[in-house]
Amino acid sequence: MENNKEEKKEKKEDQQKREQKQVQEQQQVQEQQQVKDQKAGRKFEEGNEKNEMNQEKEGQAEFQNNTLKANRASRLLHFVADVFRPLMPVLLGAAVLKCILGLIVVIDSFGEQESSFMNSQTWMIWKSIGDSAFYLLPVLVAISTAHRLRSNLYVAGAIGGLMLYPQMVQLMASGEEVHFMKVPLVSQAPFYSASLWVIAAIAIVSWVERHVERLSPEWLKGIFAPALALGLMVPVVLIVLGPLGEWSGEQLSKGINSLLSDSPVLLLTLLGALIPLLMLMGMHYWLIPIAINELMMTGSTTLLPVMLFAFIAQAGAALAAGLRSGQTQSRKMSFWASGAALFGVTEPAMYAVNMRSWATFGGAMLGGAFGGLYFGLLSVKSLAIGGTGSLLDLPFYVEEGTLNMLHACIGIFIAYAISAVFAYMLMRRKVQ
Repeated sequence: MENNKEEKKEKKEDQQKREQKQVQEQQQVQEQQQVKDQKAGRKFEEGNEKNEMNQEKEGQAEFQNNTLKANRASRLLHFVADVFRPLMPVLLGAAVLKCILGLIVVIDSFGEQESSFMNSQTWMIWKSIGDSAFYLLPVLVAISTAHRLRSNLYVAGAIGGLMLYPQMVQLMASGEEVHFMKVPLVSQAPFYSASLWVIAAIAIVSWVERHVERLSPEWLKGIFAPALALGLMVPVVLIVLGPLGEWSGEQLSKGINSLLSDSPVLLLTLLGALIPLLMLMGMHYWLIPIAINELMMTGSTTLLPVMLFAFIAQAGAALAAGLRSGQTQSRKMSFWASGAALFGVTEPAMYAVNMRSWATFGGAMLGGAFGGLYFGLLSVKSLAIGGTGSLLDLPFYVEEGTLNMLHACIGIFIAYAISAVFAYMLMRRKVQ
């Protein structure tokens, strides 16, 4: 009996051991399966992370490529804006003085008799003070460009002042064909003084000067490079720009005269948008002879008002830039530039503010186009030539028995509002 009990007891223990062993084996199998599942999950997660990282890298690469293309497309505008940025204080200071002088002229025009002060030497000196900064603008632009390119400031200033030299001015204004080494030159001195050509000339001279200076022997350093810049590179620039300006001027005049007679609405719309580019290249001066001829033939001009609504559009875009800017100094300069543009001094707004962003520059062009469209559809015309394309020119649009003055004001508001709204919507708030 005792032996049977022991046998049963041993069998139970063996059975319990077998059951425990089976349970342990099952647990080990489950643990191994969990480990395999965890490894598979980690591999899957790592694969997803790699895919996400690859997609992110591809997206970053695509974004960088697009940004690089955009930077290349806007590099010229940014550089021009950076050249004009240091000139803002002197230009805005002169603009304030010009606005005050303009208001004096408007107030004097309402008098029955012309004031003797307007013909006095004191008035001429005040007017010269206000105009001096803009008269010397090619020199200032050349010096600022050379400063940014780390070139010789004084050589740049001499190049910028070439077309201000009295003998050159007299030669260009003589009315005769001007040739340099048998190459025809444009008889428009301001064309060569346009900001784009001055900046391009200084950039070329800077590149030549840097390489020549590096290769020059010690006893010629600081002498040979400036002599080469003045004696060789400046004539080369004149020879290149001369035929280019001659051909461009002829084509522009033909196109304007053709559209002025066939489709004036389209002409004013296009000019309203393109005036900033024409000003940058110094080609807006070709509009003046055509406007004078139109005034002599018809007693009014529809072409000259282009400058008015194009300048007002620049003011609207500069206002948007100021509202969007996150930096106090930039906001202040933008607001002052916008106010100056309303009174005909558009250089600070166009060059130093609006050219820093495609949104503001494009907004100004769009506002000018809509202003030109309205002026063309309503046949708004100026009865006199003069002024600076500012709000002070509005008396030129007064015509008895018509709504010409009212439509001029509406067109100005359209150009200002569209440029400001469009630029504000496209710009991002950022510190400039």
